[in-house]
Amino acid sequence: MCDGLSMAGAFAMGAEGVQMGTRMLSSSDSPVHNNWKQAVIAAKETDTVFLNQQSRPALCALRTQRTAMLEPLGAFNAMEHLAGIPELYFGGDMEAAIPLSGQVVGRIDEIKSAADIVQDTVNGFYQAVNGLTSRYTH
Repeated sequence: MCDGLSMAGAFAMGAEGVQMGTRMLSSSDSPVHNNWKQAVIAAKETDTVFLNQQSRPALCALRTQRTAMLEPLGAFNAMEHLAGIPELYFGGDMEAAIPLSGQVVGRIDEIKSAADIVQDTVNGFYQAVNGLTSRYTH
């Protein structure tokens, strides 16, 4: 989930809340290194890989040299490749670990504050819901 439209879709299917990890990771308030934030902004939906498909937990990550190498091993347990998280999060080394990020990366095009993300999401949610109710009410 990254915006009000996706939130409205989730609620339409019965959700009571949404998780916006990748969107918040790329906020100006997030402590992660700017390299990761810029990689999210530059990414397309096809720039993620699905790892640990049969091991658990399943992981969605940005495509990097490391994750591209692991992708053909889909069922392989990639957890050992998370050891370099501090270098990735705070040092900006995109190859130090697996940069966990959802497929929404292709829909995130700017770094905003967490407050603006929440406000824009709520506004977008109501805009989507109100658009549907006005379309389908007589």
